[in-house]
Amino acid sequence: MAPTYDIDTVKASAQDNARGVVAFSQRQLDRVVSPSKRQDVYAGASDFAHERPLLFAFVLFQALFSFLPIVTFSIFALSTVAFALGAALIFALFWIGVALLVLVPTIFLTSSIGVLVWLWAAGTFVVARKLWSLAPAEQQQQLHHHNAHGTNGEKKTSVVIKTEQ
Repeated sequence: MAPTYDIDTVKASAQDNARGVVAFSQRQLDRVVSPSKRQDVYAGASDFAHERPLLFAFVLFQALFSFLPIVTFSIFALSTVAFALGAALIFALFWIGVALLVLVPTIFLTSSIGVLVWLWAAGTFVVARKLWSLAPAEQQQQLHHHNAHGTNGEKKTSVVIKTEQ
């Protein structure tokens, strides 16, 4: 059997919910604008309404009727900016992806070339070291002496002279 609600129960529940919403709204408003500052603004608006009722009514109606178009325009402007930022992000991500399609094969190619050059240099070093070890000892000593000394037997020296102008 379905629960039955009497009108008083529904009315009390709605009033409790309304009180909760009002209390929550009041707390949030108090966080943004202090009650004393709000009271000063209310008093100023009330004084202005009593001193110049026609001008107050004019400003009030202008604010009331302009509020909806201003809010609508603000929402439009913010959504346009959000859409533009989203489109720019998607555009940038697309072109970054295209650039990656070029970068990845390029990195693979340059890495392969680097490995081949390293293998060539390492292989050349190993072969040269092996050939050097196979050369006769007196020829190694002559080459070493020739590199350390000049062709006439004098000791080689290297001096860099820097002249400033």
